[in-house]
Formats: sequence, C-alpha cells, structure tokens
Amino acid sequence: MIFNKYMCLVLSAVSFILTIPHAAAYDPMDPNGNITLKWDVKSWTSDGYVAVVTMNNFQMYRHIMSPGWTLGWVWAKKEVIWSMVGAQAVDQGDCTKFKGNIPHCCKKNPTVVDLLPGVPYNQQIANCCKAGVVASWGQDPSAAVSSFQLSVGRSGTSNKTVRLPKNFTLLGPGPGYTCSQAKIVRSTVFNSPDGRRKTQALMTWNVICTYSQLLASRYPTCCVSMSSFYNPTITPCPTCACGCRDKKKCIVSDSKLSSVVGIHTATKDNTPLLQCTQHMCPIRVHWHVKTNYKQYWRVKITITNFNYRLNYTQWTLVVEHPNLNHITEVFSFVYKPLTPYQSKNDTGLFYGIKFYNDLLKEAGPEGNVQSELILEKNANTFTFKEGWGFPRQVYFNGDECMMPQPDEFPETETETESSRFAGGEFMTIEREEEEEERRPSCCQFSNTCKSASCLLLSPRHRRRAEVMEFKNQANPTHKVDLEVETCCSWSWLKFTFLAVLCCMVLSPAAAYDPLDPTGNITIKWDVMSWTPDGYVAAVTMNNFQMYRQIISPGWTLGWSWQKKEVIWTMVGAQTTEQGDCSKFKAAIPHCCKKTPTVVDLLPGVPYNQQFTNCCKGGVLASWGQDPTASVSAFQVSVGQAGTSNKTVKLPKNFTLFGPGPGYTCGPAKVVPSTVFLTADRRRKTQALMTWNVTCTYSQFLASKNPSCCVSFSSFYNETIVPCPSCACGCHNKKNCIKSDSKLAHKTGINTPKKDNTPLLQCTHHMCPIRVHWHVKLNYKAYWRVKISITNFNYRMNYTEWTLVAQHPNLNNVTQVFSFGYKPLLPYESINDTGMFYGMKFYNDLLMEAGPSGNVQSEVLLQKDQNTFTFKQGWAFPRRVYFNGDECMLPPPDAYPALPNSAHVNSISIFKMAASVLLILFSICFSLS
Repeated sequence: MIFNKYMCLVLSAVSFILTIPHAAAYDPMDPNGNITLKWDVKSWTSDGYVAVVTMNNFQMYRHIMSPGWTLGWVWAKKEVIWSMVGAQAVDQGDCTKFKGNIPHCCKKNPTVVDLLPGVPYNQQIANCCKAGVVASWGQDPSAAVSSFQLSVGRSGTSNKTVRLPKNFTLLGPGPGYTCSQAKIVRSTVFNSPDGRRKTQALMTWNVICTYSQLLASRYPTCCVSMSSFYNPTITPCPTCACGCRDKKKCIVSDSKLSSVVGIHTATKDNTPLLQCTQHMCPIRVHWHVKTNYKQYWRVKITITNFNYRLNYTQWTLVVEHPNLNHITEVFSFVYKPLTPYQSKNDTGLFYGIKFYNDLLKEAGPEGNVQSELILEKNANTFTFKEGWGFPRQVYFNGDECMMPQPDEFPETETETESSRFAGGEFMTIEREEEEEERRPSCCQFSNTCKSASCLLLSPRHRRRAEVMEFKNQANPTHKVDLEVETCCSWSWLKFTFLAVLCCMVLSPAAAYDPLDPTGNITIKWDVMSWTPDGYVAAVTMNNFQMYRQIISPGWTLGWSWQKKEVIWTMVGAQTTEQGDCSKFKAAIPHCCKKTPTVVDLLPGVPYNQQFTNCCKGGVLASWGQDPTASVSAFQVSVGQAGTSNKTVKLPKNFTLFGPGPGYTCGPAKVVPSTVFLTADRRRKTQALMTWNVTCTYSQFLASKNPSCCVSFSSFYNETIVPCPSCACGCHNKKNCIKSDSKLAHKTGINTPKKDNTPLLQCTHHMCPIRVHWHVKLNYKAYWRVKISITNFNYRMNYTEWTLVAQHPNLNNVTQVFSFGYKPLLPYESINDTGMFYGMKFYNDLLMEAGPSGNVQSEVLLQKDQNTFTFKQGWAFPRRVYFNGDECMLPPPDAYPALPNSAHVNSISIFKMAASVLLILFSICFSLS
C-alpha cells in the first residue's frame, strides 16, 4: 500500500523526532511538558534557611507511578540537612564531625524520596506522603503536586550569601529525566487560608526537568497491533518491537510457572517478567476498526498487560488521529482532548474510570482493559483507504509505542485488487511508447547485424527484442544475442564521444553530487529587529541534502566580520571563544573575536537559553529522512554594526564543519525578506533583511581516502569478492586492533577522542564501514538480495545512518525487511536509486566494532523481463553511499560470474597445448 505524499511526510516527521538527541528536552505531543522543582526560602536560621520544595508535574499525560520519584542534587558548599518534613534522605552520610545535634543528612549529594501514606501528622506537610506517586497534569492537576520541607545548615543566611544547589537528578521512578541548573526567579506569593492576606517567600529558585524516552530505555515499552472489519488479516506488533533481550527469561502463557505463588511480586529494580510473545513488549495496544455507519464509524481499543510483575495504576493512553476532533462518544474510558498546538485538534488522552478500570492488572486473564469509540465522519477527509482509519502515534504512560510499518496496515478490498494489477507489462510498454515518441531515434532494429553499436538502440527497441526472445527461452537468465544494424551517423557518434569525455574531464564531485544534484546546506540570516548599535538576527540552517546528515559532535559554523562587530548575546547557540573584550567596561559582549566560531547548545539547557529548532547538540537529520529534524537555528544580537539595510555589512568567509571538513560555503547574498506566519495563521510578519549562504559538500575535501567499501557474493558462485586492499588507505595499519586481541575488550576502548580519530579493527581494506551485497535467491518472478553493514571502528557508533544504492532494478522493489526504504528521484526520468535506513528503536543505531557492530536486511525485487540477468555483474550495485560518502567498489572484472560464463585462462590453454606437443614429439622420437 502506497501512502500519499502528505501522509508519508506527517508520519515520518512525527515518528522520527524522538530518535535524535534533541528529543531529550522536547515532546511534540506535549511541547510545554516538564517537572518544575520550586525552592521557596520561608525563613532564615542562625546558620542557614528553611525551604519548602514543591514538585509540579506539568506533563499532560506522563505521570510518576509507584515506587515514586527520587530526587538528588549536589551542594555548592558544605551544607547539611538538619531536618526534613514530608520526605527523607535515603542515606545519612558521615556525620561524625557533629557532637551535639546530629543532622538528618550530611552527604554532599543527598538523595531524597517521598514518605509513605499514613505517617504521623508531625512528619507531614501539604501535598506530601504519596509514596512518590504524582499524577499527570492532564489527568488530575490537584494530584500533580508533591512537596516537602527541609532545614539547611552551614549555608548562607541571606539572598547574597546563599549558594544554590547544582547537578539536580530526578528518577521517576526510572531514568529519563534531565534537569537544568537552579535559577533564581521572582519570589513566590502565598495566600493565607482565608484568602485575605498575602505572604512572600524570602527567596525562590526553580529547576526544570524534562523527559526523554531515549534516556529512559533503549527500546520502546509498548507496541500497537491493528485489525479491521473489512480485512480478515490482523496486523500484529512488529517482531521484537521492544527488544528481545528478555526472550530467554519469559514465561509461556499456558506454563505452570504463571500460577506460582510470588510470581507477581515486584523486584527492587523493577525488572519485568514478561509473557512470551513475538513482540516481547510489556504493553500491547490493539486498534480495531469495528463498524461503519452512514454518518459514524466505531473503533475498539484494547490494552493488554504482558508483565507479570507490574500493574499500572492511573494509566494513560494518548492517540493521534485526524478524526479525534469529531468524537461523539467514548465507552468505558474517560476522554480528554489534547491541543498542544492551537491549530490542531487531532490528539486525545484516554484514561480509566476511577474505581472501575483505572487499574490495569498484571499479565493474566484480567490483565486488559477495553473501550469503544464512536466518531462522526468528516465528508471532506473520511476514508478507509491507505490506512487512514488507524492512528498516527500512540503513547502509553507517556512513552511512544512501536507501530507497524505503514505498508502493513490492513487494506481495503479495492486496494488489494489494484495492487495486483498496478505494474503489468502492457503498462510499461505503453509508457515507454509515449517516451519513445518524444525521443529521436536513428537506429533501426534488424536481424542481420551483430554489432557493438546495438548499445545505441532505444530502450523500447532493446527491451521488446529481449521480451520476444525471453518468452521463447526456458531459462530467463539465458543470454540472448540481438542482431542489430545501425544507421547512426558519424556526427552522432562524435557528439556522444565528446559528451562522455566532458563528463569524465569535469569532475562533478568538487561541489556536485550526481545522486543529489540539488543537495546543499543553506544558512539564512533574518534580521528581526534593529538595536541602538546593531541588530538581532535569527540564523537558520536547513540541510537540503537527501541522505547526508550531520552526526555528533555536530556542526561548527564560522565567519569573518567586515567591520568591528561584536556579539552581545546568543540564544540557542554559543561561540567557542569569547576573545579579547578588555575594551568594554560595563556590559561585556558574548564574543569579541573578528572570526567567531559558533556551535549548537546541548539538549536540556534552560528554557531561557533555548530557541526554536535549537539545542540538538549540532545534530542535523538529512532532508530525505526527516525534513522536520533537518533544521537548526539560533539567535544572535550583533553590536557595533550597521543599523539599517544600507549600513549593514554582510559577514564573509563562511566555514562549516559537519562535523569534519568537506563543506565549501559561498559568499553571503541578499535575498527577498523571509515571511513568517503567526500561530493562528491570520497575520504575516516579515524580516527586516535577509541574506543566504549556500554550502556544498565534497568528499575529496572531507577525506583523501574513502570511508567505506563494498564486497560481493552470490548463490551461483562460491567466490566471495572482498573489498579492495587498502580501499580506505592503510595509514591506520599500525594502530589497528585484531578482532581476537584482548585489547578489543579493554575498558575504555570505545571512548571516542576529541578529534574523532578512529580506532579500526585490522582488516585488509582498513575501512571503518564495509557494505556487503549478497545475491541470495532466484525465484521465477522475483530475486532476493541480502545487505549487511559492518562497523570496524571501535570508537564510533552511527546513529540514524543512511545507505544509498544505485541499481536499475530498484524501480521494482517489492519488499524491504528490517530496513526503512525510500526511493530517491534526482532525475524525474530515472528511478534506479534508493535510500535505506534503520528502523526506529530497532536497528537505527549501528554499534561500534564488535559482535553487535552490524545491521542486516533483505530486499525482494521483482524481475523486469526486459532487463533482468545475472550475467556481467548486472545484479550488483553501480554505486553505494554510506552516510553520504561514496564507497569503493571492487573492479568490475572481479564480480562473481555465472559458472557457464567464467573467463577462460589463456595461459592454461597455452600450457596444455605445449604439453600435448611435447607428448607427440616424444612418441615420434621413440618410434624413430
């Protein structure tokens, strides 16, 4: 099933955004969701202060369940905690220095947990003692708060002498949260119980903690299956959707172990005990399109728990679907629409009814909850085709669930029938005839000539001749000799020769990629406002390269000022050096260098340092993989510059590292000002001035040698064609490590260096990456290829890797297993290039060299009877790119050959003839 372009764009953009590091501080379904820790100093003591710490969970659908939150920090000086109310430190620490009163905790880095319900009243404070359980803001705002009080000693006794705690950590209850540094804010105002008097905290500081599913777990914690009334096929959860690391410890549903006493007892580390399934997920959400009415349609949702050691209290389910803006009725569940963006109303929150089904029990007969929805149809958008009836994203308890691939969604009957007859022979010939009418031809088909000039035949003539011969042959791989004569003139041959010669002489790789001719990185400067001595500009970096991303440690941007400009402030990025700012007495600029160098901020920085599309650690996705993640931006305030369009001097000599060399940037060029839309899309604003800088990539500038190589093998030849020797240069030959060496298992061997110097495994090709293409099987109408990518670098793992292959049969890809696939169409008339990439949460991370340092996939391709053959290396790719760099292929004469077309060894024949002559001479000599 083929999704339309808009649907594919939305699905890829939403599903991909959590895989890159910037997701550590951003959730597209809950962009403002965070946990805010507020410290209010209520009074000063003789050696410190008494503070009330309040934890507010502003996340709409992510709560903290049992065993509750754990909060930690590091004191800036030698502070101690004299006493606590409503919480306790888990470790008292070394308090031997104290002789009289013994502090509650003397540790430099205390760890605090909530008290259990039912503690004495003198140990309680408002909103405390819930065992650390905090509801989500969308479910119950009144229960989304937790508080405790502490008395701090050996600390400052005024606003000027108090040092704020640092390095906050929050577990809720597991990892996943990243906390910012404490920041002093306006003092909190409190109302008295009767509401007639206001009091104010003496000092207040905030800490903001944001959640990342990648930090919480390497694998998803739930998956989605689908079914419908119009298709008997049930689409299950993807295999090993949540990883198969617990496959050996799981319990079969009908096993006697599932009834053992104590099987449901949770462990201290919350290790799950799962029921054996093909997906191995603790939670499965099943979406069933149940009934179709005239004006409505009905959906049934079932949530099943496969974990024997955990039941979920106050669970939440978030679903994104375009028809959720017309929900008529929800049975058995409570529903609340979520509108993270005012212009969209396609997301909803489901949760259980209190005392009825708000508890999802552990795995077993009662380990599931169900509901049904009735949705009103929108005549403009409603359809059951192309998987429209199924959700775009599903979250359970705040974690995104693994969805089946879009082409696996249940299809309607009309889609199934149309897919069978979508690409027949007649359609291909008709299309070629239309192209042939527009193409001048000077060669005629004939049966009397065997000439090399038959290569100049038009594709239609060549394919038709091969089709006629193919139908008469029992073996489709049998080579057919076409008899052709040519009427091509000498002028035509001369023109062709000159064209080919020009293409060979003019190297396209300097600033041009033939597989991505329009690929570049565009840096746009938008002047948003003028200041007394300069301007404030928003700088946006768009990666328009289809398959070349910028990996960690990210991009580095530099330029030269034309005058004596300085950077007063930056938001969303920072310069690596401040430079000499000794001339400034009052306000000190952020950077005074003539040639500033700028880098992106890391995820998790405080919100006052963030800017739209910033703070990803400099990582940029490729445009082909995820357009929404291929943007990075920051804001800069420039001083001692022009204050109008006529007096501003554009920066010059731009440089870009991504993260290494390879990019060449053109000069800044003034372009029409950018137009911006407000959030409600009812008003347009415009930049005061805009200029662009275009940067293109060259592999020759990036590295003297290739960074990957390709090896071949096939089922019809036992020979394995390895990568060429020293394909990537042998300059690291002396520093490599053998695979069976003890150094490969040494602690710290996988730690990357600052300069990203590789540490390779010793091989004959000495490449960090090897791509192996194996022609695996041959069917009647299809053939199968296995692709393996192996990492030989001990110091680098590749996140969001891409593999681009060029092969004429990629226009008939039937199915790709284990990899994501997207055809690339650099030229409208050619469809022979495709991009492969890893599946989210499954194999989008290529680990460093070792047992896990490889990813594999198989590709099923449909044969084109006009072109298909196994002879002359046709089954192997023409070009291969890994992460945007072209790999070295073996020479064509080394490709695996068919047994009946093996090359004849002329030397062996000469030796045989000489031996025969020698025997004849010896016989003649003996007879004489």
